[in-house]
Amino acid sequence: MRPHRSQRLALMLVCSYLLLAAAAETARAQCSAPFLVDQTFPTAGPMETRWRICWQPMAGNGLVITAASFQKSPSAPLVRVFWDARVSEIFVPYHSGSPRYHAVDYGFPLIPLNSNDCPAAKGGTILGSGKEVCKELRDRGLAWKDDTNVRRGEEVVTWGALDAANYNYVIEWTFRDDGVVLGRVGATAQNLPSVPFEAHMHGPIWRLDIDLNGFAGDSVFLGKHIESVAGTTATDTMTLISTESGQQWNPLEFTALHIQDSTLKNSRGHASGYHLMPIRTGTPRHFEDFTRNDFWVTRYDPAEMAGDSLPTYVSTPANVANADIVAWYYGGLHHLVRDEDGEIVNGIWRGEAHVMWTGFMLKPHNLFDTTPLFPVGTTPPPPPLCPQGQRCCEMEGNRCRICVPNNAQCP
Repeated sequence: MRPHRSQRLALMLVCSYLLLAAAAETARAQCSAPFLVDQTFPTAGPMETRWRICWQPMAGNGLVITAASFQKSPSAPLVRVFWDARVSEIFVPYHSGSPRYHAVDYGFPLIPLNSNDCPAAKGGTILGSGKEVCKELRDRGLAWKDDTNVRRGEEVVTWGALDAANYNYVIEWTFRDDGVVLGRVGATAQNLPSVPFEAHMHGPIWRLDIDLNGFAGDSVFLGKHIESVAGTTATDTMTLISTESGQQWNPLEFTALHIQDSTLKNSRGHASGYHLMPIRTGTPRHFEDFTRNDFWVTRYDPAEMAGDSLPTYVSTPANVANADIVAWYYGGLHHLVRDEDGEIVNGIWRGEAHVMWTGFMLKPHNLFDTTPLFPVGTTPPPPPLCPQGQRCCEMEGNRCRICVPNNAQCP
């Protein structure tokens, strides 16, 4: 049970919380260069969509997103997506059982970048007074294709690299023109000097304070896709997560978290939300309790920032239905040491471990009213009146009532 408070004290606390939240919201909304990235898409031509992103460099956490809002059309309002998004811990256990590093706890700084990291010719701009963050505008490839009709997509990427002793951790946030967010951590640089040939893991834990359309009224559902191997049918389920808890990812069920706001709807009346989906090569599990789940959902508490303390945070489960929630995601990299990492030459390590990545996708669901990035002022070609190799003999309205082979006469 949580401690009892008088109604008067509770009212004072609520009022204080709302005032602090409003003040913080105002401060975040007023972030300015170099801590503001305001990006419209497409990068050439009239605006179709827009991201407004605030960021800060923080010791230990690296590149932290302190606000992010998305605008789905020129006439639509900005919709809050993140209040705060950060890597809350990076757990690095070695196979022999020791060492077992909690890298964020060391307070490592971001590394100053140069033009080799962030070349302007590749769409890069170095940000920050310490030149520790790179912003890149990228062509992300195909957004969609339908025969000869096609649209390529774009994205704005912000990244910085933690100077974690022998390792560098690249912390990357990608915001796409279709409202998708990607979070990734890449491990690179040099193997641990004391045991350069020992395999180990890198396990980032993201803390995602997702405030869809504001901090109040959010709920999280556990999504599953289940195939019937005994038959030919399949089902998709969405189960409300009502109290603070950890959840496991099952690759056979395409497990994902669905975050939804109680009032945010598109013009078709459908509830708008975001799907949190893993991008991973495996599932890390270790002796430590905080590694036993891949997703966690907690109620917002500004004192709860450490991913390795999650079991404690949920030990007295609070309600998270229609509330101010925080979603957590635990990913993992398995570094099986290879000759390509480097070698010891005259007693000195020579070489670099290339970047390995793990991360997640946050994908909009019913946020748009229809297909985003669809050609403005054009419509897709109509479907063929008849199957290929046939022609129409008699129309009925806008469809063909009688089709015959091209070399045949109409009846």
